[in-house]
Amino acid sequence: MSLRQLINRLTPSPKSPLVRVEIAPGLYHYMREAGGTFTRFHLRADSTGNGLLLANASAAARLRPSGVIIAKGLLEGEDDSAVIERLTGCFRGVTRQQAAADVERVRKIIASLDSPGDNYPIFNLVDPSFSPEFAPLDRPLSADVPLADPERLVPILDRLWQLGIPHVTLVAGREPDVAALVRLVERAEDLGLIAGVRGRGTDLMQGSLIDDLATAGADHVDILYLAAEARVHDALAGRDDHDNAVRAMARVAEKEVCPVAETTLVASTLEMIEETLDALAAAGITNASFFAVATTEEQSPAGPLRPEELIQAAGLVEESAEEADLRLLWYPPVRFDPAKTLAEQVCRGPRTSGDSAIRVQPDGSVIPARGPAKSAGNLLSDAWETIHESDAMRAYRRRVETDTHCDECPGLAICAADCPRNPAGWAG
Repeated sequence: MSLRQLINRLTPSPKSPLVRVEIAPGLYHYMREAGGTFTRFHLRADSTGNGLLLANASAAARLRPSGVIIAKGLLEGEDDSAVIERLTGCFRGVTRQQAAADVERVRKIIASLDSPGDNYPIFNLVDPSFSPEFAPLDRPLSADVPLADPERLVPILDRLWQLGIPHVTLVAGREPDVAALVRLVERAEDLGLIAGVRGRGTDLMQGSLIDDLATAGADHVDILYLAAEARVHDALAGRDDHDNAVRAMARVAEKEVCPVAETTLVASTLEMIEETLDALAAAGITNASFFAVATTEEQSPAGPLRPEELIQAAGLVEESAEEADLRLLWYPPVRFDPAKTLAEQVCRGPRTSGDSAIRVQPDGSVIPARGPAKSAGNLLSDAWETIHESDAMRAYRRRVETDTHCDECPGLAICAADCPRNPAGWAG
């Protein structure tokens, strides 16, 4: 079942006006068992009454207030009569017959989600199913957090859960503190967060790290995989990293955690993108993420892509991914920094895992997915409303609140959140 189908079917919307909001804003976590298989559900209720339902972090559906009420009741095992009573009390003029039909409708959808598979989370606004008819997200769906001491990051994880941001990706960096990384994944799992880790194969293949991450409850591991040829990959990621990346992806899959291949688009990796995606498909990898290092400088060193090249690259990637049957996610382009080497910027990775994510620095600073690296406030000391209404967040929302598809591009998914040719939308 596609995400579009889920959204179309999981949004009961009585025409009668809402009398009161029944569900307190927040994040609700449930486990359901069906046929010996457990499915993890996250239900987020926003202050507007709208919400979001996630199943195993692989299927997402936006909900109107009525859908939130029904989903929460059913996931908590309430009798139909109690859910119907709540609906008729919250919506003026709704009959018990209408409410009963909506309850049955949501029950069937939840049942169909009991085995959604192990695909990587659909948390990217580039998916066309995030349509304008739905209210903007009250809060982001995920946060990318660079690894630091647990004493600094545990309060950030706690705050993410408190704010209803259900997904965190820990950016391991070079030579990570493996004990700290495992402890933080354990904390995320204890809270109920969806937890991912991003890093190079060389860094992730330290000792028993991948096994320990799986035991701690990691949901996905994103591994830098730049090219099918080791020569091209290692020139950017470091000696023997290609071999380590291949072994890391296999080990992650063996431990029944979702492996995600992360590819940076620069001149050398783009030249063999078709072979790279074919190699991933042959290895059984089904999820791949992409971001480009981009520049507006005509005389810049070879490597970064220029605005028009981004469009050509995106078309090639999307076509190749479809042929290889890979699930593709686009992350915002990163602006090339001439003060750093291309290899440094490739390995550093994207600022965020998509346009419904934020970057949270170890000191709590919040940075939007696109634009200059300007803080929107502090997650630990500022109310979310203050962060949401900051100049940085307002500027970001203006960029992504409308679809930017145009007649010049052949319906590329990368264009749904922002036009990749516009440097103002790159992560600076």
